[in-house]
Amino acid sequence: MNIFVLYQAQCRQTVLCSEIRFLTRRQTISIHYKKTVKLNMKHILITIAIVFPPLYEGMGPLFAQTIWTKDASNPVLRRDTVYANLPNDIFAISDGWVVKEGATYKMWYTCGGINYPTDTLLRARQCYATSVDGINWIKYSGNPVLDVSYTGGWDSLGIETPSVIIDSTAPPAERYKMWYAGAYFNSYRYDIGYAYSSDGINWTKYPNPVLQVGMPAEWDNGFLEGPSVIKEGGIYKMWYCGYDAIGDGNGTDGKANIGYATSPDGITWTKSSSNPIITTGINTWDSIYVQDPHVMKQGNLYYMWYGGGADPSFGQQVGFATSSDGINWTKSNANPVLTSGIAGEWDANTASFPSVLNDGGMYKMWYTGKDVDPLPVNSLNYYWEIGYATAPITGINEIRNDDNSFITVFPNPFSSSATIEADKNLHNATLTVYNLLGQKVIQINNINGQTYSLSRGNLESGHYFVWLLDGDGTLAVTKLVITD
Repeated sequence: MNIFVLYQAQCRQTVLCSEIRFLTRRQTISIHYKKTVKLNMKHILITIAIVFPPLYEGMGPLFAQTIWTKDASNPVLRRDTVYANLPNDIFAISDGWVVKEGATYKMWYTCGGINYPTDTLLRARQCYATSVDGINWIKYSGNPVLDVSYTGGWDSLGIETPSVIIDSTAPPAERYKMWYAGAYFNSYRYDIGYAYSSDGINWTKYPNPVLQVGMPAEWDNGFLEGPSVIKEGGIYKMWYCGYDAIGDGNGTDGKANIGYATSPDGITWTKSSSNPIITTGINTWDSIYVQDPHVMKQGNLYYMWYGGGADPSFGQQVGFATSSDGINWTKSNANPVLTSGIAGEWDANTASFPSVLNDGGMYKMWYTGKDVDPLPVNSLNYYWEIGYATAPITGINEIRNDDNSFITVFPNPFSSSATIEADKNLHNATLTVYNLLGQKVIQINNINGQTYSLSRGNLESGHYFVWLLDGDGTLAVTKLVITD
């Protein structure tokens, strides 16, 4: 099969889908495929002004990191672009979902390609890979592990955006559970399906979608995708993206938002009456899309990383939010926490659709990256693959500016000493410096006045956080960079 033309066209009102057409010698074949985007957080050397309520030592795990470092080897999972291999991921690799079992990282991801000899259409399927370090991945030789329906069923066009849990309480045959978005032929609709497996490779689908789009007047009438599922106290909890494709004057028209649903068995779901629970902002970086969340429970808080964007045609980044109940969420003022790369980098267009683990003393994120949009014609010379980033456990959970208090550091970066200046007179303040592992490296007590000269001492070059706790209980936080 020779591909002569490969291009993307915007799908009706939604930019989460692209219609991909390519010509062969015999026919023109058309397919829907979800467009993905990725973010890349650059270490921006500016002062970030933050104020917290009184905090106490030992609460470090409550502060999910919002500063991410991309891995130098990105992308860590790449497409096979050799036509002769007839690869199932020749067009795109995206939407990775990672779990760690023992010492092995396991990833299920959307592979866009052709699955010979079963099918000659370019479709989205579920593929699988493993790794011992989260960076070097081995694709499963039997990919795809979850295929489309070939009988014209509800997921016959493509299956994407997986969420996988390992349920130790389930029967052995159902230990791995997956929820995914399934796309219909000749339709712009996605619903959410369910599958189970004993080994994460051989899957059995539930025959029907388990969560479907809403009624025409509802916020999720267009399509559903990007589920994130956890099991807590015997209850399955799902956060998912819903798109409003009908322009009828609702505030959600033409926008993607996040909803919530619960289930006693992972199959029968009840949508929350509070939906959508996280919505797009107004004149913000996420004013059109809030989607594809990854949720984890840390202590008494729910943490969510999600994709967001403000461009109606492309480009998304990663945001962060917290909640005490999984329904009422507070977005971080540090958003986006992972940003797309600069021009010429592999993820210059998109860095989004995160999957996050709390592992080995740090947060680890796998995300979809893309460098250009639209894709080049007659060429596979582009990136649409999966990258990797890390962040320390101790960081900034929620950035607030209730009284607009802040501190500045200058010069920043510095090599020997810097001046820290507050916007008010300090009284018996404590200055603490943490490294990116959350370890306290400097603490100075009884600071008064508005400025303090901080000496580098024996600190290594790198990125640090400065926490300045005033005697009245207000806390200002900024970051500094030390160079040689």
